[in-house]
Amino acid sequence: MNIIVRTAEGHTVVRPDTTWEKDNEDFYPPEFVNCISASPVLFARISKPGRSVGIRFASRYYDAVNFGVLLYPETPEGLRGEEYAQACCLDHTSFLPTPLFLPITLGEETNEFVLSRDGSRFFSCNGREATTGMIEEAIAEATKMVYIRTGDIVAIELADRQQLTTREEGRTKVNGSWCDNQTIDFSIIF
Repeated sequence: MNIIVRTAEGHTVVRPDTTWEKDNEDFYPPEFVNCISASPVLFARISKPGRSVGIRFASRYYDAVNFGVLLYPETPEGLRGEEYAQACCLDHTSFLPTPLFLPITLGEETNEFVLSRDGSRFFSCNGREATTGMIEEAIAEATKMVYIRTGDIVAIELADRQQLTTREEGRTKVNGSWCDNQTIDFSIIF
């Protein structure tokens, strides 16, 4: 199982399944990490395998959606080249929670995804800003380069990475909700 990410810049990268954290367990960064940035994502579970999927047919390749957050260990200069590749491999940094929801929930403007840091809103969007069209475009683009398999996850970054916490802050609480359900609830503990 892979996590195929469409970055905010429009590139396709793949995170290994060892990065997937679906149970909201607290994250303990390794000692070499001094800063964590985050990018909110809309993600979909792939329900059938495929390659070179046309955008017209992409809706047939996923069956459930939700929102999550990807964590990146940062350096003061930002991530470039191999540093970015290493950041995408750090275990337990893809917070893609369950339960999953039917794709139709994305059509509702009243459904809002809210991501908070220590009780303050970090990011939000509603069901009309994050759409099934985004997922289908990401599937079509990703399958130009990679073969998707049943159980893979396609995630679309909804915003550029932003600093979430630093080692000096010690502990940071991250919460997220979608469709009035708390779906993200973990702490980053340095």
